[in-house]
Amino acid sequence: MSPWQKIFVAILAAVTLVAGGVVVGYSLGEQAEPQATVIGSTSDAKGLQLIEQTFSTIMSTSVDPPSKEELARGAIKGMTKVLKKSGDPYALFYTPQAYRSFQELTTGQFSGIGVWVEERDGNLEVLSVLPSTPALEAGLRPGDLIEVVDGQQVEELSTDEAVGRIKGKEGTDVTLGVRRGGEQLSFTITRATIDLPNLMANMTPDDLGYVQLFGFARGAGDQLRDEVQKLTDQGARGVILDLRDNGGGLFSEGVEVASVFLESGEVVTYKEKSQPEVVYDAEGDAFEEIPLVVLVNQRTASASEIVTGALQDRDRAIVVGTTTFGKGSVQEVLPLSDSSALKLTIGAYFTPDGKQINGQGIEPDVVVKASPRVQKRRAVEILKGIGISSSASGG
Repeated sequence: MSPWQKIFVAILAAVTLVAGGVVVGYSLGEQAEPQATVIGSTSDAKGLQLIEQTFSTIMSTSVDPPSKEELARGAIKGMTKVLKKSGDPYALFYTPQAYRSFQELTTGQFSGIGVWVEERDGNLEVLSVLPSTPALEAGLRPGDLIEVVDGQQVEELSTDEAVGRIKGKEGTDVTLGVRRGGEQLSFTITRATIDLPNLMANMTPDDLGYVQLFGFARGAGDQLRDEVQKLTDQGARGVILDLRDNGGGLFSEGVEVASVFLESGEVVTYKEKSQPEVVYDAEGDAFEEIPLVVLVNQRTASASEIVTGALQDRDRAIVVGTTTFGKGSVQEVLPLSDSSALKLTIGAYFTPDGKQINGQGIEPDVVVKASPRVQKRRAVEILKGIGISSSASGG
């Protein structure tokens, strides 16, 4: 069996595992090594034979067959499309290049322009523009729709292909065709090495701490703990944790971030089909007494929702803003033998009160459907009220 035929076998095995609800070893957002699988049913064997037969037939009879690599990856992409239609909207095949990009994001450094994007109606919507990046200097804004990358229509590309074209070597240019409202714009942006910040923190004029968390790359929890310590040392009477436009990241860092404000008890429950549920508790050494307000919006997702749900259900914070995105499923990234990878949904998580996040999102305690500036101002007003009340009750 050729190496690419072996990849076919490995990929079918992975799909079969998920369909059966059994995964040996899950990482909840971290990378895991692929597991050996025994396929024993007649239907499994027929599926493998059909794939091998098709592969061999194309290679032996097609007038101008693609390379074995192209053929294998095309088949894998086809299988992930079937998974998407059958109930796993987050199923994804990473080419080796796209997988390297994914790994860069979890380490906190990559070469590109400095935007968070998500697929919307075949294009890429800019969720947020990171500070001190080429994208910010060029004038890109949240809500912009990227429709063209270097002359290529985004709707003709997969999401990872489009993102791969936007990213690139430091010092090279990328030209984006962008729709902003009814206006068509063009931006030529020089790529740079981006040190992906997990957060930005400062004191407000009201002696309150403000922390904007951009993502959940490795170290996010420790960095947040350090910044909250600095803010309390400067006399902060309370903290605003801004999770707006934060699309998530590593599950483990979500638990770490919640643990900055929760001393003990449940943070989140993870459930996988046919497996015992797993409860993740806060890890201690928390700033449990400082008043806290959490800012959220419709782009607050995944690990951000884990944190929000835990702090809300445990009566640790007042949540302000609009209903969150509603991504409560857990994906595992499975590396393949050619340095590509698969992303598959393996389970779901629930808040301490048992609320399902997936497809529903988290309702804020105080709904503020207004501009980001007005939302932040309202959060300040609420936090000042909490701080005054706490001081009064403390005598």
